[in-house]
Amino acid sequence: MAETADARWANRSSLLAVLLAGGQHSRAGLTQQTGLSAATVSRVVEGLLDEGLVREGAVLQTGRRGRQGVVIEVAAERGVAVGVDLGGTTCRFLATDLLGRSPRYHEEPTPRHLAADHLADWLAERVRALYAAAGTDTAVPDVLRAGVIGLPGAVAADGLDVRGATNLPQIEGDLFTRRLRRALEGTVAFGNDADLALEGELRHGAARTADTAVMFTVGAGFGAGVAVDRHIRGGPTGLVGEFGFLPVDSDEHTVEELVGAEGLMRAAREAGLDVATAADVFTDTAPAARAVVERFERALGIALTAVTIAYEPELVVLGGRVSASIDAAMTTRLRERVRRRLPACPELVHSELADLAGALGAVSRGLTALRVRFDVAPDAAAAVRADLDLAALLTPRAH
Repeated sequence: MAETADARWANRSSLLAVLLAGGQHSRAGLTQQTGLSAATVSRVVEGLLDEGLVREGAVLQTGRRGRQGVVIEVAAERGVAVGVDLGGTTCRFLATDLLGRSPRYHEEPTPRHLAADHLADWLAERVRALYAAAGTDTAVPDVLRAGVIGLPGAVAADGLDVRGATNLPQIEGDLFTRRLRRALEGTVAFGNDADLALEGELRHGAARTADTAVMFTVGAGFGAGVAVDRHIRGGPTGLVGEFGFLPVDSDEHTVEELVGAEGLMRAAREAGLDVATAADVFTDTAPAARAVVERFERALGIALTAVTIAYEPELVVLGGRVSASIDAAMTTRLRERVRRRLPACPELVHSELADLAGALGAVSRGLTALRVRFDVAPDAAAAVRADLDLAALLTPRAH
């Protein structure tokens, strides 16, 4: 019986998912890993060779008897993904090829003074430069590009409308996102920065073994990402996880106003403290500083209580530059606050990816988009874990 179009697509998807996970594979090995017949594997491989999506490499020793097979490997230069973490103070960029290899990272101060259109142009110029520097030969046909940009605000389900971007208010609405999408080739997608940071931790960091997890990003402001069954939850308007809007002190303040760096510095100035950074507030022994930290702790405890009631996660990952000031003693006190009211409390752990979590989550989502464009089924594409060289990326930035 002739192979149907659906069967051909499913076979291609299954084989490509194995190849895109990296490693060396012979045709015999692909037959074993996919469960497809040898004839089907050969037919799919020949088609991929004709497309230039895979190539034949060195001879590979396989099996206990030392049988030989030619290596089939993905032409990694056929795709490039760029992940961007656009923060209120710093913008981080990470680019990889189709296999997630040879990652290239850099960061720059975010030009907060620019209007939405000029900020979009500034960002587009840098993403295009990363595409150009990706090592892709212009003679290679059909090089696919995917850019995923994490934003400090709630991103609606349409992927364009942004709300609650208190630290970069010019990106609210859709002027910024639409201009950036028009300026860049290939796939361009947007996500909440905390959601993407959690995606990074799920794939490569502190939440890699968790099914249900929450991430608090405590930086210039406060954000939260939520994953249930390892899927990021957003909602129609992107408000899932926006616990920074929760009121504190009888609606006088919100969680974000009391725990974000900008809110901490504002409270410190109002209290007459002479501090240069938010971290200084935590080390200052003056009674006024202790009062500011106590309000920080109380507000963070409210957010922790809320996520425990809503999702009962296995763990909450703490990220962002202010989170470095949350020591073991404060973590214990935060959990005690929750336990006074609830029968359970998640573990509180620090990010393993430091300030790279958001960019890693963004580039991971970009790689998933590339796999889908090469006809891998969406679920299989999302399940592939790119073998990024995290040691090289994280060593100079570890807390």
